[in-house]
Amino acid sequence: MTWQTVKEIAEMCGIDESTVKKAVKKGKCQYRYVEGIGRGGKSLRIAVETIPWPILDDRTRAVQTSILEYTGKQREEADFRALVVAEYQHSGFSPDEYVQRFNEENPPEDAITTSKLFRWQRQYKRGGVADLIDQRGGHNRGQTSIPPVAWDYFYSLYMTQQKRTVKRCYDLTQQKFPDIPSVSAFERQIRKIDKYALLYYREGPKAFNDQLPSMERSKLDIASNDIWFSDHHLVDTFVKSADGKRAVRPWLTVFYDARSNRVVSFLVRDADPNATAVKQCFRIGVEQCGVPAEVYFDNGKDYRSKKAFSRDYPMSLVNQLGIGMIYATPYHGQAKTVERFFGTFTDRFSRLFPTYTGCNAKVRPECMQTNNDEIVRLAPTLEEYIQAVGAYIAEYNATPSSGRDMERKSPDQVYQENLKVKRVISNLDALRLLCGNSEERVVHKNGVSIKNNSYFNELLLSHLGERVIVTYDPANIDKIAVFDLENHAICMAEAKIRTPFRHTSEEDYIRAAKEKKAARAIVKKYAPKREMGIHEIISRNQLMEKQFTETGDTRVVEQITPQAARNAEILKETDVSASARRIREEDSISAILLKEYQKRA
Repeated sequence: MTWQTVKEIAEMCGIDESTVKKAVKKGKCQYRYVEGIGRGGKSLRIAVETIPWPILDDRTRAVQTSILEYTGKQREEADFRALVVAEYQHSGFSPDEYVQRFNEENPPEDAITTSKLFRWQRQYKRGGVADLIDQRGGHNRGQTSIPPVAWDYFYSLYMTQQKRTVKRCYDLTQQKFPDIPSVSAFERQIRKIDKYALLYYREGPKAFNDQLPSMERSKLDIASNDIWFSDHHLVDTFVKSADGKRAVRPWLTVFYDARSNRVVSFLVRDADPNATAVKQCFRIGVEQCGVPAEVYFDNGKDYRSKKAFSRDYPMSLVNQLGIGMIYATPYHGQAKTVERFFGTFTDRFSRLFPTYTGCNAKVRPECMQTNNDEIVRLAPTLEEYIQAVGAYIAEYNATPSSGRDMERKSPDQVYQENLKVKRVISNLDALRLLCGNSEERVVHKNGVSIKNNSYFNELLLSHLGERVIVTYDPANIDKIAVFDLENHAICMAEAKIRTPFRHTSEEDYIRAAKEKKAARAIVKKYAPKREMGIHEIISRNQLMEKQFTETGDTRVVEQITPQAARNAEILKETDVSASARRIREEDSISAILLKEYQKRA
């Protein structure tokens, strides 16, 4: 026997695949299952010699394509009539006997008569299934009777993210066009709309993009620290606020190595994420793991901060550290694999807490649908939660993974094995400034103003009226670093304590006098004495070169621009409090006695 698939049989006989499957179910032909693609790993095969339909020649099969112009219901009816004719011809019964037997075995609505059987047989012999189509009403049966202008009005109401129901859109359309057909006609038209169009217009661009085919990326051609991902996640767990009075959902910010899936740094805050949080988290990662070659960011405004990650801003991190930038496709979470980590984080960590609340109110556990005081009673403190997150991430990094290109090794293992070059910043003061906040200010007589406070250093007096860039660590704003607009360090400036209006101490007068004296000294200092030669100018502007050392298989490279390193040294020398402390230490009695002891020894 010759065995063919359902699709091949349907094409040979000019019928629908559903008709072939119905015949198999009723035992009208011989069939078997073979190994292949299908339900349970098996594929259906049918013996061609046992099928109840005639095999059409090429000319007749071409005629069958015309039935595609009709509705699915019309085609099903024609296939049913063809099956009845084929069964009758193979049954060996007389017409009356076959009709009686057929009506006994089938529901009343499918009952046939002898005259109907003869008519179907003539039509099938003349033109195959195509001639069995019920053409009453012509091709209009396969078309809509909805006026185009009414459909356009209905369509504009239905295809929106408000997700209005068909009935509501129909009622509004009927008020404007009273003579439109029934609501079922509109429902049939909706079924013809492409699913991707429905997703885009009724669910939104994100739902549409999430259903698009995504690329499968290999990570074998990159090394550890080549690319870091970063993103924020509003955790699904309530914790106590800093004052212990409110239940809040903190934000988690992470940096995540693309090659190893290793979380290189994290930051938990009970405040909305911003560029400051990103830089703080980045700083932690750099201190522990070195500098990445590229960072892969979200399209959020905190990741597009001009002063932090813009190529056009001289003080930005990417310019100072020579980091490449990649931005994820908007609204496409699949573009960043860190999204998968957040899913794992929720399932394996967040759900362990009694204050797990789900991602929204619809999925919130019933026990969390209570008042604030009850949730606070159950919630951990923010410090306790941060410690727990740190322990979980350490466990995650040490757990073998079955992910792509991981070879069932842990993120820690894959990270170490693929770390070819480690770009480090040995000058942590420079890193602290690079990861700080930057703002542009004008120097006034009392220095520069930040957060309603003045910061002063004598070196600022020579820049009176100039625009400068100030950088500060948001965790410690007692001091700020000041740069000119070309990113050359000027000095470190300390907060200037304001003198009380009615009470002024002798120390206040002394400090003010010193500041005025320094300003007068600047005038003398800048009096022209001679012209500087070209060789001296060149020697004063030479840049420091990068240095690196070799340790084992991983090359350790100093990753910071020479200017940034030089700026850090300048700022260290101009740190007023540090200089004063050094002078006090050098002039202290213990220091003098130590020097005398060393001389005598």
